[in-house]
Amino acid sequence: MEKNKDYYKILGVPKNSRLDEIKSAYRKLVMKYHPDISKIKETEEMFKIVNEAYTVLSNPKLRENYDKKLKGTIENNENSNLVKIIKTIKKNINIVVKEIQKFFDEISSDKMLEKLSNEEILQRLYFSENEFVKIAALNVIKRRKKRSLIPYLIDISKSSSISQNLKLQIAQVLKELGYKGI
Repeated sequence: MEKNKDYYKILGVPKNSRLDEIKSAYRKLVMKYHPDISKIKETEEMFKIVNEAYTVLSNPKLRENYDKKLKGTIENNENSNLVKIIKTIKKNINIVVKEIQKFFDEISSDKMLEKLSNEEILQRLYFSENEFVKIAALNVIKRRKKRSLIPYLIDISKSSSISQNLKLQIAQVLKELGYKGI
């Protein structure tokens, strides 16, 4: 018995087929693939495979052994697919964990935001690649209530590199600072 052959599929019968169903399917295939009936070269090979399938499935002991091996193959394939899925999930989790760590690294380095000058805060707001760092810088500006930063906030909000979410937050801070142009 070849390892990857599914004799049930070859005979076109379900795995719970009775012997009479297997015999009936076998007879139909023999008539189709018998070398004396069909002269196509590939039919001779198919005829051998059909005979092999019938030999195994018509013998209760051989069929039992075959079913056990088939079940093991299916379980191994399922386990293999499960392992691939788990590896993919682990890889994605690692990516997320690295991004979260990057975020916390940037935020922890920004704990001293309050001690930075207004210019340094604006630089964080404009140049940081981390949206959360930008929001933290914007919150510092909001707490400082520095109206002198309004022109810079307007300029930053017009930048194409700023997300729509951040633009809305900048508009809110501008409003809170008393800017009525938005």
